[in-house]
Amino acid sequence: MDRQSAYQEIDANGGEAYAKFFAAQNPEAPLTPFCHRYLFEKEQARANDERGFALKSLAQMESSSHVAQVAASASRDAANAAHTSATAARRSAFWTMIAAIASALGVAVNAALNLGWLDWARHLAR
Repeated sequence: MDRQSAYQEIDANGGEAYAKFFAAQNPEAPLTPFCHRYLFEKEQARANDERGFALKSLAQMESSSHVAQVAASASRDAANAAHTSATAARRSAFWTMIAAIASALGVAVNAALNLGWLDWARHLAR
């Protein structure tokens, strides 16, 4: 009996359940070593599938972790950009205030000139 025909007989009669039963009931039969080998290979295949699933799951977790790190980095960069923008806005607001004060002084001096108040003040100063 060769391996291929033994495995075909085991599969035809119920697979693993048959192999377990046959090996337990007929320890001296020529098919028994093939039954043990068949059961061993099936167990190895299951273990490989579980390992493959575990490795795939681990890879997905690592990928998710990397995505989270990238998102955190992008968030940190956005916060830094917002801080820089706020600082520039404060600086701009300060200089806008200075310009508004200078403009208001210019308007006041211009109004004083137009109303003749400076001539009157010059006349009082003499």
